[in-house]
Amino acid sequence: MKRRQILTGGLGTAMSAAGAAGRAQSVANAAIVIERRAEGLPHRGKNFALVTPHLDDGPIFAGGTMAKLLKEGYTGYFIRTSNDEKDSYHRTLGETVLANERDTQAFVKAIGLQRAFDLSYRNHRMDDVARSEIRGRLIFLFRLLKIDTVLSYDPWGHYEENPDHYVTAQAVEAACWMAGGSLDLPEHFAAGLTPHSVSEKYYFARGPQLVNRVVDTASTHAEKLAAIRACDTMITHMVKDLTDSLAARKLRLPALSGTDAEAKEAYIKLAFETRDAGAGAKYGLQYGEEFHYIGPDAAMEEYISRNAVAL
Repeated sequence: MKRRQILTGGLGTAMSAAGAAGRAQSVANAAIVIERRAEGLPHRGKNFALVTPHLDDGPIFAGGTMAKLLKEGYTGYFIRTSNDEKDSYHRTLGETVLANERDTQAFVKAIGLQRAFDLSYRNHRMDDVARSEIRGRLIFLFRLLKIDTVLSYDPWGHYEENPDHYVTAQAVEAACWMAGGSLDLPEHFAAGLTPHSVSEKYYFARGPQLVNRVVDTASTHAEKLAAIRACDTMITHMVKDLTDSLAARKLRLPALSGTDAEAKEAYIKLAFETRDAGAGAKYGLQYGEEFHYIGPDAAMEEYISRNAVAL
């Protein structure tokens, strides 16, 4: 099965499975926190980074959450670790890189991020690259941009097939911690950077994971769909691959039989809108996105609140 073939078998199976991109589920009992839209700008001055190997990962799994954080005052950045050279329909490698580079800029504009940084490792070849190299580049960017929160693949997600996903996730997890160390890559400090730990993580997964946070994305659903539409080259690939696979079985989906634009819009609703509606319904929400969330270390906070004195 091709990596981006989301709907398989038939519409009924597709609607129940909600696509390969939407199989995140809990593998253990966990306390679930429902995160809703906060009033005002409580996160003004804070920065988040979406760090994924592929352009469409963030829009599909966390587009609503990113839009919510931006509305609450965050400044956002996108760090894309691969060059996405393998994700197009009937284009060459070079044409694919350029098309997805252009779509990256469209995504940044659509969702309202500050800018994108492309690390440009070979697509589906990131397991060739030393983790320490990727980690070092991420530490630099986390310090430079003073990243407080990351959204990325779960480094402990189960049954992940794509090496780009788990390599990126492992590098992100280590870089979040090491970016706060004064003896890790100290040459950064000669350039004016300072240690800066990443204190919050929203991890998503394609397969089973320990879900402990669900973000209510009903108020930012339109922004999420706009972000997904910006990934035009990849959505086209998904639709065409599915249509070809069905044709080989002497089948077709009437919903995908219109113009290319109509087929892409129908696919987005069937694969991704259905997925988020299913995720939200489990928690009484219209739309939701599921994560394994790791927040700031509060182990000492109670003691500090009772015993700290002013300098």
